Amino acid sequence: MKALVLKEIGKLVLEKKEKPKPKDNEVLIKVIASGICNSDIDRVFKTGTYHFPTIPGHEFSGIIVETGKNVDTRYLNKRVVIFPLQPCMECVYCRNEEYARCENYNYFGSRCDGGFAEYIAVPIWNVVCFSENLSFEEAAMCEPASVALHGIQRANIKKGESVLIQGSGTIGLLTGLWLKNLGLRNLIFAVRNTYKKNLLMKLGFTSVINLEMETELEGLKRLGINEDVDVAFDCVGSVQAVSSCIQFVKKGGRILLFGNPIEDIILPRNIYWKILRNELSIIGSWNSSYNSIENNWKTTIEAMEERKLQVTPLITHRFSLEESESAFHILKDKVEPAIKIMFIMKG
Repeated sequence: MKALVLKEIGKLVLEKKEKPKPKDNEVLIKVIASGICNSDIDRVFKTGTYHFPTIPGHEFSGIIVETGKNVDTRYLNKRVVIFPLQPCMECVYCRNEEYARCENYNYFGSRCDGGFAEYIAVPIWNVVCFSENLSFEEAAMCEPASVALHGIQRANIKKGESVLIQGSGTIGLLTGLWLKNLGLRNLIFAVRNTYKKNLLMKLGFTSVINLEMETELEGLKRLGINEDVDVAFDCVGSVQAVSSCIQFVKKGGRILLFGNPIEDIILPRNIYWKILRNELSIIGSWNSSYNSIENNWKTTIEAMEERKLQVTPLITHRFSLEESESAFHILKDKVEPAIKIMFIMKG
């Protein structure tokens, strides 16, 4: 099979590798679509994966083409997405089904081989099936969409509350689409360029502040918003975005952080004081819920299949594995506007 292999930081190579064989309780998946996450940019060019060589990629969908022992053969030919975290099942968090908090987890695409390949073997436990009503490209968006949903749940959004979203990458846009789907009306985006503003307007969001043209304060006044918001989402992971969330959330408000930091977050003292004196709640969110009580993945797949959550407009580029240099060039060097870039495998 063909696979993109990270040999060392900055060296991603297309190689021929032996097709994996599914072990007990595993299935072999022919990958059809695999999305590039912003975290993949850091892994390939800055931080590396946890060991070398590694096949990156944790947002992927495909078809089950082989089953290992103890797996029902009725899974053959099922269309599936894969929850990328492999919990230890032994720590106190796993015993409580809080798998995202596992103390000794494995992870496709960073700690073990992932989905930038034609085939991958995964535990059947990690598999979520979807119907022919959904394309493989749409299904590959299930991972970031589930992460966005989990953050919304962590923030405990109530009907009628106002929300400010800092950032309009994949997670920020999906957060907005979920909130819109859930009936939230008082939703404001703060974005960094005109392309993002125009995209949001096409998606039906009318309250957008373009930080190239105005400050948040100016934008809020222009939109007729004369008071601070109830909840602010940081979907960027920068000092500026976190500071703005703190500055524009009302007293007693909530701030949801799930933007991957692009730098050390060092807050000015006057901003930090606002957390104390305004009694703000700072909430962290990572990954998604995937258990017997709450399964963000199944909820997301159902919303996509019922066309309540439309993700296709976010997929801006499609490449083959052979075109990986061009794909990563667009995201890393920002030579043209992009949201989600997908690798599409030949059938």
